[in-house]
Amino acid sequence: MTTPSGPFGPLDQTRTGWQDAAIALGRPATALAAQGPDAMPVTMSNHTHAENWFELLTRPLWGLAAAAEAVPDDLWDALAATFARALDPADDWYAGDFGHADQRCVEAAAVGWALATVPDKLWDRFAPKAKDDAITWLSQAYKTGVVDNNWHYFPVFVGHGLDAVGAHRDPSVAAAHLDRIAEFHLGGGAFKDGPQGRVDYYNPFAFHTYALLHYRLCGDDRFVEPAADFARTFRSWFGADGAAVPYGRSMGYRFAQGSLWGALAAADVEAVPWAEAAGFSRRLLGWWWDKPILTPDHRLTIGYGYPNDAVAEQYLTAGSPWWAAKVFTGLLAGADHPFWTAEPAPAEPGTAADPAAKAVHVRDAGGNVTRLNGQSWRAKMRGGKDTYARLAYSSLAGFSHSVDGPGLEAAAPDGTLVLSEDGVHWRGREEGASCDIDWSGVLTTVWRPWEDVTVTSELQAFEDGWHTRTHVIETARPLRTGEGGWCVPRDGHEAAVANDRAAAVSRGVRSEALDDGGNREAGLVWPMPGTHMYWPATVLPVLTGALEPGRHVYRARFYAGKE
Repeated sequence: MTTPSGPFGPLDQTRTGWQDAAIALGRPATALAAQGPDAMPVTMSNHTHAENWFELLTRPLWGLAAAAEAVPDDLWDALAATFARALDPADDWYAGDFGHADQRCVEAAAVGWALATVPDKLWDRFAPKAKDDAITWLSQAYKTGVVDNNWHYFPVFVGHGLDAVGAHRDPSVAAAHLDRIAEFHLGGGAFKDGPQGRVDYYNPFAFHTYALLHYRLCGDDRFVEPAADFARTFRSWFGADGAAVPYGRSMGYRFAQGSLWGALAAADVEAVPWAEAAGFSRRLLGWWWDKPILTPDHRLTIGYGYPNDAVAEQYLTAGSPWWAAKVFTGLLAGADHPFWTAEPAPAEPGTAADPAAKAVHVRDAGGNVTRLNGQSWRAKMRGGKDTYARLAYSSLAGFSHSVDGPGLEAAAPDGTLVLSEDGVHWRGREEGASCDIDWSGVLTTVWRPWEDVTVTSELQAFEDGWHTRTHVIETARPLRTGEGGWCVPRDGHEAAVANDRAAAVSRGVRSEALDDGGNREAGLVWPMPGTHMYWPATVLPVLTGALEPGRHVYRARFYAGKE
């Protein structure tokens, strides 16, 4: 089984093919990192240049360590030589000492992981001084303070690395971190990402992936059952074509979205039938494989469906996207494991409520997933109101980021309702006052864009590709309104607009917006280029209206599907 050809050729969906893929994606990062920090591209980031370079060096290890048996010696030689300099405090390439909640702690976990899984590939290549330097540096990392969220796992993995090379550590340090992680458990397998955190992809590609790899390394099964519980819900987040619903922060890590499936195999935990886990994992990487996400020299770019810094958070750098390499952890399962031998099971239509994530996922008959969303924005993160607080998200049609500027073109309100006093500046949902999900999968959320404006939004999705939104708006001020369906690519699009209905079709994707109340006008807007996660330029069917003070009800239907 192969998937469409990308720059590296077709993806061979066998274990050997995945080993080749891990190496193909890891080698360009290693080659650039081996030239030292001065060769590292300058990217927008709230980290130092040294930290950014160290990301580029370390993050491919999540995949290369899993594919170690197939990784050529020259690649390990380059990694070992570069790490020897990066961990030497007397060298110009030194990665640096640790401050509290230092970004280096994140990357130290990858070093610990590699030493714990393949010490013969990395540690054994170090000269005695390099070994001493590595132990000194990792010992700092083990004891440093961390951000109070999924970061508590990083010193744990540093500890595994220290154990593997025979270095002393205080086990109570890791135990305290694991105790704190337990306090984030919401039940049902979901963890909040810190005291004010959200339930997003940090559950599968951080909490649960780390829990399973930790179990593999030491047999501590404390968090295995929550990982298995989450996996049984998580399968509803993926379309039948492999696409994950883009939602939440750090979408720039791309196919890290699927790391949980491989981590289950690495830990030999059958949370869902192996044929299902294999299907979700292989289809996801296959979906990404031919996307235009690489530089001409085959390095991963910042962005999502194409290179685009505008949709990335302030902490992403040119090295950050290699967290995607965690998708390859399933290579730790042997060639005879059912994760690799099972025929991938298809993803069937269905509705799944996810109360911990304040979401409902509906996979329609076309295999596309609509996420109905009741979570609130993440104020600290660049783009947080768009990544977290839109009313609906789509595996087929992605979503947009609003930008500063006038009109709906800047607001780019796909998947949401926005309100304005002047028709120039627009407000959408940010904080939700409440979120309820009933037995049939209807999600209701209450939000207040102004103190004297309350919106109650009732959302329901169906297996025919449509979803409905009903809004009860109580306002003490006159307002203009705009509500978007789904974007389609602008190039080559065809569109049709009637009084209450707008539709656009492009590249086989069809989007429709239909007003059920007869009190809004249908039309099209052309969102600002670079605002969309999938496509550089888009067209968006919208419904627009005007409200006087009082109580109003809007009802509309929205469709996304393949032509």
